[in-house]
Amino acid sequence: MDKSYEILEAELEKMAFKDGACVIMPINPNDVVVGNWVRLKCQYGCPSYAKKLSCPPYSPTPEDTMKVLEEYSKAYLIGYSRTIFEEYGKENFGEIFPKALKKIRKSILELEKHAFLSGYYKSFTYGFCGPCTLCKQCSAEEGNLTCKLPKESRPSMEAAGMDVFKTVRNAGLELEVQNEINQDDLRMYTLLLLE
Repeated sequence: MDKSYEILEAELEKMAFKDGACVIMPINPNDVVVGNWVRLKCQYGCPSYAKKLSCPPYSPTPEDTMKVLEEYSKAYLIGYSRTIFEEYGKENFGEIFPKALKKIRKSILELEKHAFLSGYYKSFTYGFCGPCTLCKQCSAEEGNLTCKLPKESRPSMEAAGMDVFKTVRNAGLELEVQNEINQDDLRMYTLLLLE
């Protein structure tokens, strides 16, 4: 028998907070805002467009994402702030950021795996803010459309057409555009889907 959502939610919260999350908020998957314009930001603004298999044009289209969201009854916004960087001391932020992202990616995959092993076999988490950084060079750049690390790679929310800003703000959480990346003000979010 599957664990109850209440027990699983408490376990997920404990795991996420242990790994540096500052919030894990349940939301209705219907409250995730998806827009076609989001893909334009990837196509006309991101140097990783068509260079990463987790990015457009390879990632799920907004239409596909809306169909996927309809198949779930539970979602969790998982947020991270400056606390995720504190364990790395006062290093150069350019050196800290990749280390923190690696830790976050590992953590969110563990959340997905824990939910799966708890009986929620449809569990799926999205990657974390921006393009995948698992491989030094993605196989897409080599002309090969087979991911080298398919168990670990996930499209980010924005790569799947989700309006992260509107979704997060509609949930009553903070997220602002930053002119410069400042670890003291940085907030990042991802999404875990459960059924």
